[in-house]
This record gives sequence, structure tokens and C-alpha cells, in this order.
Amino acid sequence: MTKTISISLVIILVAAWGLYSSHSMEDAQKMDRLLTRIAQDSRERVVLRSVEFTQTELNAYLNLIYLPKYAPEVEFVDLVLENNNTVSGSMAVKLEGEEYERLPSFLRDFEVRFSGRLESKNQRMRYIFSDIRINGTRFAPEVLDEAFSSAQAGVDIKQSIFDWFTLLPGLKKVAVESGRITLFF
Repeated sequence: MTKTISISLVIILVAAWGLYSSHSMEDAQKMDRLLTRIAQDSRERVVLRSVEFTQTELNAYLNLIYLPKYAPEVEFVDLVLENNNTVSGSMAVKLEGEEYERLPSFLRDFEVRFSGRLESKNQRMRYIFSDIRINGTRFAPEVLDEAFSSAQAGVDIKQSIFDWFTLLPGLKKVAVESGRITLFF
């Protein structure tokens, strides 16, 4: 009887976790394999090739592969892809460890909701914020950029939240439409 209850409990927990976790490792690995292949193929092309991923596949890749490897302080990100390169979403950040001890506690565990447009050209991309809310409070993107700049005291080359950044190796540009992202390589 106890064994049956234990097995039933495990099945219920696994089913509940499956409903909670909307990210598929299969989707994440599909995108990761293709990005790896694109990065390894350094041939210059006369005509750009493209591949399209769904919003679900992108979110799975970001949450299951990219964030744990490159940005472990970001607990999750959930992007909503809309027409004309418009992207909105939310993310949770938890800053732990010695390097963050001097920060006030409200700055170490927070949720960000955002919306804006992405621009992409010449193997680079940037995100132009139109709205940012941190823990529910709206901030002007320009004010946050000034605060970010001030926090970089002593840094030779300061960064901005509006900076262009280089795309992953092999990618030439990115375009977003409703529910999908197209990567050009």
C-alpha cells in the first residue's frame, strides 16, 4: 500500500512538474545544435541563409542552456515575440555570493518586465527599451542607463543598456515576427 502511494505521488509530482516547466530540453538542444553548427561553419556566403525558431524553442534554449552557462544569476527569462522586431518579456534575477554582498537586499533579488524593439545589422544587435518595470515600479530607460553608467565608476569604457553587442558566431542578423525569430547566417 505504501509503495503504491509513493509511486502515485512520484507520478503526480512528475506530471505537475511537466505542467509547470513549459520548456522542452528537446527544443533547447535543437536550437543549440544548430547554433553550434552555424558557429563552426565560417564560410562567407554570397546569399544569406536563414533558420526560424518558435518563441517556445527560443525560451527553452535561453532557460535550459544559455542562462545556466552564461548568466546563472538570471533565474528565468520569458520572451514574447511580436511583429516588427518587437519583444517584451520578464526575467527574474538573483544576485548571490560575495561579489554582491555590498548591494542592498532589494537589489539582489528582483523581477524585471520590459518591452521594446530590437535592431540588428552587420552581425550586431541592440535592444531599444520602451518600458522597464522592476518589481512592479516603472523606470524611464534613460534614467536606468544613467544609474548603470554611474555604477561603473573607475571603468575605462563604460557600457550602456542601449549598446550594440555582437551576435553569436556565424550569425549575421536577427528578425522577429509574431511568435518566431529568424536567424540569418
